[in-house]
Formats: sequence, structure tokens, C-alpha cells
Amino acid sequence: MNGLAPEQRAAPAATNVLDIQHPEVRTAAEQALEDGAEDDTAKAVAFNYAVRDGISYEVFGTGLPETDLKASSILKARRGFCLHKAILFAALCRSQGIPCRMAAARVRNHISSPNLTKLAGGDVFLHWFNQVWLQGRWIKAAPVFNRLLCRIYRIPPLEFDGTGDAFVQGHAAGQEMQYLDAPVLFEAPQADQLVRHVASHHPLMVPASLRVPRERDTAAL
Repeated sequence: MNGLAPEQRAAPAATNVLDIQHPEVRTAAEQALEDGAEDDTAKAVAFNYAVRDGISYEVFGTGLPETDLKASSILKARRGFCLHKAILFAALCRSQGIPCRMAAARVRNHISSPNLTKLAGGDVFLHWFNQVWLQGRWIKAAPVFNRLLCRIYRIPPLEFDGTGDAFVQGHAAGQEMQYLDAPVLFEAPQADQLVRHVASHHPLMVPASLRVPRERDTAAL
């Protein structure tokens, strides 16, 4: 794909997780745009907030099989962690013809609890976000931590206006999320590819059942 112009990359196309023609996805896109967003920037902003606050951030007990990673399934479940939210945001954007790809990078200062840190195997987390093509360039967006969760952790939610990057989440005591390396990009994300990438960083999150262990089961890890 290196011979393509940037705006041709991550063209609006379906994959086995980005089921952009599914009625659930089409309906969700229409509902997010009910206020009249017309250009790509306004649509991406609307989708950002629909995903950020409409899908509960949940890691424990969340499914990782292909059936659970489809954008339509995420909409039905109304829950997931950054992987699921990045899938859904990409699907909503592509359903409206907006190029959008997924990205993953290691971070520190991730919102966490002792049990989640144990599940992750330490204080370095694989964090998923998106790059969306707006106004002639790739802009980073991370519609991950919903307003309620941020209120619980007493940090400001990450805002996105479609004109600049918004992927560095604030953290406690004035700190912010720290990205440790360049992101791995997924322009045509497939379920098995995404799960392998999670497992390579957080093997405890990907048991044979392909369901993240429940929080009460972390004591046995």
C-alpha cells in the first residue's frame, strides 16, 4: 500500500470486524448524525462522542472472538475496551465514506485499577486508538474513556474537535498518558490479527476461551 496517496489508504472498506453495511452500524451512524453533521469533520466528531460515551469502558469479562469484535456486536453489547471502541469508530467513519484506520501503541499512565494492572502484567498497556483522514491529513482520535469513568477517576474526559490530535488522555495528579513507541497501524483489521496483537502484549487477557477473565478471577492469575 506504500504506493498509494495518503487519502487513498484505509479506504472505506469492510473487514470481518468492520461490518460497515450491517443494519446496526448504519442505524448507529444515522442516529449519531441526527443533529445535522454534514461534512466529514463534523461526522467524525459526532462518531467520537457516540463511541466514547455510548459504549461503556469494560475490560473484565469482555469477549474477543470474531463474533464479539464485529462493530455490530459491539453496538449490541454496549461495552468493550479500547480495542472494541477503535473498531466501532473506524466502522462508523467508513460507513460514511471517511477513511479511518486503527492504531495500537504501548503506553504508561493508563487509567487502571490494581486488578487491571495485574491482568495487564504491569503498568505498561497496549492502547488502541484511531487515525481518521480529515482536512487532508491523518488526525488521531481516542474515543475510549467515557465521561462517567473520567468522573470516577477525577480526570477530564478527552475532547475531540476534528481539527487536531486528541489521543493523549489526562491522568491523576496532572500527569498524562505517555506513548512509548510508534503505533502499529491496522488499515484492514481482521479479528485474528487484532487478538494476536493483544495476546503478544497481554497474554493473561487472551485465554483459550477468548474472553477476558472476570475481575473476581484475577486472584487466580
